[in-house]
Amino acid sequence: MTQSSSLPIGPKPLFRGGSTLIPRLGLDVLVDQNTGLLRTDRGVSVFAEVERVERFGGAYQVASMPAGLTIQQRGRDLSHYEILPAEPMTFERYATLLQQVVLCPIRDE
Repeated sequence: MTQSSSLPIGPKPLFRGGSTLIPRLGLDVLVDQNTGLLRTDRGVSVFAEVERVERFGGAYQVASMPAGLTIQQRGRDLSHYEILPAEPMTFERYATLLQQVVLCPIRDE
C-alpha cells in the first residue's frame, strides 16, 4: 500500500526529542479557514543536530515516514526542519500519518 511506504528522509539525518510525534493544532499546524484543512506550511519540528533534542525525552532519529508527509527546513535556524502535510488534509489524517513515522532511539556510546 503506497500510504505506508517509506520515503527518503533527506541528505542529512534528522532527530526528534522524545519517541512520539503528536501534533498540536494551532501551534504545530494551522487550519486554512477557507477549506477547513491543514495548511502545508507548518508541521512538527525535527532537527539536524542531535544535541538540540536530547533534553526533550532523549534523541530519536527519523528513519522513515509514510507518503503524504514531507520535510522542509524552516526558519533562520538551519538545523530546524518540520514534518509537513504534503497536501491539504484533515488534522486527524496528519496525526495518523505521524504515527507511522519510524523513530529510532539514539544511544550514547
